[in-house]
Amino acid sequence: MTATPPDHPRSKGGSARGRQVSARRVRDLISASIRDGYIAPDAPLAEEDLMELFDTSRGSVRAALTQLSETGFVERRRRVGTRVTHLGVVIPLTDILTDSEHVYLETLEQRVVPNFPLVRERLRIQDPTVRLIETRFVCDDETLGLRTAYFSTRYDSHPDILSGPASMASVLHDFFGAIPGEVLVSIGSDAADVHTARVLGISENAPLISREMTYYDVDGEPIQTVFDRFRGDRVRLETAASAM
Repeated sequence: MTATPPDHPRSKGGSARGRQVSARRVRDLISASIRDGYIAPDAPLAEEDLMELFDTSRGSVRAALTQLSETGFVERRRRVGTRVTHLGVVIPLTDILTDSEHVYLETLEQRVVPNFPLVRERLRIQDPTVRLIETRFVCDDETLGLRTAYFSTRYDSHPDILSGPASMASVLHDFFGAIPGEVLVSIGSDAADVHTARVLGISENAPLISREMTYYDVDGEPIQTVFDRFRGDRVRLETAASAM
């Protein structure tokens, strides 16, 4: 086999013509371009146009569109073409302020449960019991995610206060009587168990975005710790950060 010259583009991780040859990269560019308005979401996605736009091959475009169709982002129909079917929903990383007035929380369950070491440490309480409330994130009558929240039983407001737009600024003020402070966030991935799959209307073991957060008030006192599971094919978590 002939060795690749050291100054050849492939030796630097590219192709001979500098084209986008990875279907994954093309998929990312297509979906991001549509979400950010560089490609009209209601426009037909012609392979030739995408090949020219991203300077890539037909094979990469087809593979990218196939991947997007498998997640429900686009629909491909023979002799009709490819169109966007679901842009997904953007949810702010910490939910303190949300730009989407269409995402709502609905209470599913509430109870008092025995306290345990994890919650004792996160909330800095030694109470024998804690309050648990489970809610779901809903948009356009579709369930996008499931939240389980733990907090002190001294917060005895009715859970109906939690139903409504998913803004933690309002929840912290109305339910906990607190001014929002720091939020500790951990993001990961998970597979849907039987209960979560049933609530979200997806198949068992479907991919999920997992998020754990602990909310603090303005004085640095922990208020609640939550565990979220979101549909990986419907939700994006976003935040804005400035460079120091």
